[in-house]
Amino acid sequence: MSAAAVAAGAVAVESQNIVGVVSTNSISDNNFRLVAFFTPGGYNTATVGQITISDGGLGGVGWGSEIFSIWQGIPTVAEGSELTYLDPSMDLSGEATGYYWADGNFADASAYVIQAGQAVALNLAEGLSVNVAGQVPVTNSISFTSIADNNFTGNPFPEAITVGDITISDGGLGGVGWGSEIFSIWEGIPTVAEGSELTYLDPSMDLSGTATDYYWADGTFADASDYPIEPGQGVVLNLTEGLEVAIASPY
Repeated sequence: MSAAAVAAGAVAVESQNIVGVVSTNSISDNNFRLVAFFTPGGYNTATVGQITISDGGLGGVGWGSEIFSIWQGIPTVAEGSELTYLDPSMDLSGEATGYYWADGNFADASAYVIQAGQAVALNLAEGLSVNVAGQVPVTNSISFTSIADNNFTGNPFPEAITVGDITISDGGLGGVGWGSEIFSIWEGIPTVAEGSELTYLDPSMDLSGTATDYYWADGTFADASDYPIEPGQGVVLNLTEGLEVAIASPY
């Protein structure tokens, strides 16, 4: 999703420990979003039930066209992660009182867990309102260990951050920063958003000689660490397995 599309729908949240909603407007096909910056009862996990989708009451959502999934690696869809947003009339148990996320049997799967820092794919029509509700976490950062190939993560906070807030480490072995760690933003079909492909580099790669630490660079090796990542925006990190990734908090 483009930064402009995300920013247009974002609801400002200015302090921690408050309950609120972050909203964005969907693009056609795949929307990569991050959910776990809002958690109703604890920071480390979120659930798909925190995501609601609206077309402004026109009655066009909830009939099988809104698909949730988690992508990983090559990428592939994580087993058991493909869920559908449904109108309550689709609940065979008759218990649903509102729209809900369902498994392949139309059963309520709203408790499906999304790990902190895990971006998800929402396959949607254009122009829907995507809303994520919960409590703003108190934390210094998110961290996780990479898998091989594509790691789907993003901005886990309800405030904008930059790519410079993402750091990568192999524990001091000296194996990172030589062109193999790639950042990008995917959207739609998906395609890579123009200008979003950046590389994590050792300071010795900076042709200006001003870098004092690892940094994210554009195709000319220039520092691009101020590239913005909007609240809840999903990003893709193409990495080798076993690296430590940290996303610093803006608080």
